[in-house]
Amino acid sequence: MRGSKSAIVLFFLWSLITQNLLADSLPLREANLTSMPPDTIKVNLLNELGDYYCSRDFEKSLLYLQQALVISSDLNYQPGIASSFLWQGRAYYYKDEYAVALEYLEKAKTIFEKLNDNRGLAEYFCAIGSIHSINGNFQNTLNDYQEAIKYAEMAGDKQLLSQGYMSLGGLYMTREELELAMEFHQKALKMKTTLHDSTGIAIIFTNIGKDYEILGKNDSAFYYLEKGYEIRKLRNEERGMASSCYIIGQLLIKTGDFKKALIQLSEAKHLFELLKDDTGIAICLVQIAKVQNELVSFSAAEETMLQALTLAKKIRNPRLISQTCGDIADLYAAAGMYEKAYGFKLQQNHLKDSLQNANNERIIREMDVKFRTAKKDDEIRLLKSENEIQHKNLLLLSVSVIGLIVILVLILFLLRLKSAGYNKQKQLLEQEQTINQQQTELKNKEQLLLREQLEAKNRELASKALEMLRMNETISDIIEKLESFNSGNHDDKAADRINSIINGLENQLRDNSWNEFEKIFRNIHSTFFRRLLEICPDLTPSEIKVAAFLKLNLNTKEIAAVTYKSEAGIKSTRYRLRKKLELQSDDSLVPYLMKL
Repeated sequence: MRGSKSAIVLFFLWSLITQNLLADSLPLREANLTSMPPDTIKVNLLNELGDYYCSRDFEKSLLYLQQALVISSDLNYQPGIASSFLWQGRAYYYKDEYAVALEYLEKAKTIFEKLNDNRGLAEYFCAIGSIHSINGNFQNTLNDYQEAIKYAEMAGDKQLLSQGYMSLGGLYMTREELELAMEFHQKALKMKTTLHDSTGIAIIFTNIGKDYEILGKNDSAFYYLEKGYEIRKLRNEERGMASSCYIIGQLLIKTGDFKKALIQLSEAKHLFELLKDDTGIAICLVQIAKVQNELVSFSAAEETMLQALTLAKKIRNPRLISQTCGDIADLYAAAGMYEKAYGFKLQQNHLKDSLQNANNERIIREMDVKFRTAKKDDEIRLLKSENEIQHKNLLLLSVSVIGLIVILVLILFLLRLKSAGYNKQKQLLEQEQTINQQQTELKNKEQLLLREQLEAKNRELASKALEMLRMNETISDIIEKLESFNSGNHDDKAADRINSIINGLENQLRDNSWNEFEKIFRNIHSTFFRRLLEICPDLTPSEIKVAAFLKLNLNTKEIAAVTYKSEAGIKSTRYRLRKKLELQSDDSLVPYLMKL
């Protein structure tokens, strides 16, 4: 009995799941419909509105969906036609017309398969699973929800994936397989939290509350059920509020708090009446009757139970009729009216047997069809296999002969290619040796030429230094004669002019000689000054000049004559230069500079 009741509860939990995918602002877009042209954008909006209203106002939902179908058919817009069929199926599901709902859902599936629309197929399997759940077909429902999860993963739609997990959790809850139920509820809750889907979170809280109720942990059950109700109330979700009130009312009956239970169940019934949901009204009446039997009178409870049975028969829900008959039988048995109780119990058992037989017949038919199909498939596969084997053998023989010929041709070709390659490689090797020999000779000639050029330049530089030396000596002699002449001259003005000439000669000699020498030196030894300053950046100009002359292997006397300084000054400069270069002896200074 518990499993039967849980299945009815699952119907109302499931009726909320597919409503979480639309934005709350969708009804505000209805005003735009009249001004929109009949195109695919209008079709999509009509289908979205049909989805939105299918659990709130199925008549309005069907009106929008039928408009979408007409426009989609005129445009041959297949996705719009498929969505229209899908949500019409959902609308008829909420209208408790399950046979019609199945027809529309199958039409939607056919189109979704042609379009390879994984998201549409995920929604189809969610919808068809809810109908199988109402009919008590656990295995089909399980397969449907697993397919829904598979297609949701293929579509990469986390919202639909969480919906599939939530559905599986609810299904296992009806079977009282609470470990599995909790596992899928927790998966769904994690995803819904990530997606900030408060409606989905409310449904999962309600499901977890039912899990705890089955475990007998009523305090935890009330906690989660009330959390779910609070979220639904904040969002003004009438169907969700109705479902929460109904489930809380059931739990209050179980704990013996009949007054509070009557308040909750009456509120649930009122909300279901606003939604025109006959199934919801019927199950609320059954629970209200149980409370009336405790608080009011047996006759009031009897009348309410019979109203529920009439409503269940009106909507032609055999499972709900069977359950209601069982509840009426329990009511009569508790009142000692065993004959009536027995009559209703017989009706319940008869309906159960009919449902079970119908289910068994359907299973047998499905198994027979599967067996015949599998047998035919095996025969076809066997014939195909024999033909394929013959074809493969012939093909293999042909390929082998062709392959052998190709291999022989390839071997001959490779031998010729290898021989040609060997000869070519030999020629290339000989050419490389010749080229290498020529390059070596050319390199040696270039090095010899460079050495000769360097020696010529060094000779030119040394010649220039000697020329500077001779010029300096000549000018020095002129200066000495001028000084000698000046010492015997008593004319002060003439003496001043002679001193001025002497100073000018000395300065010009000093500057011009070095500038010309430095220009030639840099052309020959272009990197000497840079490398010297990299080693010792704090050298003075005088030290740099002395280093340049030392590189040409000039002695102290020659350097003094060229630079117009004393030998003692040159020695002092050499000493400072050696210290700055951190050399041990004066003998090592000239070889060191010649290597730079």
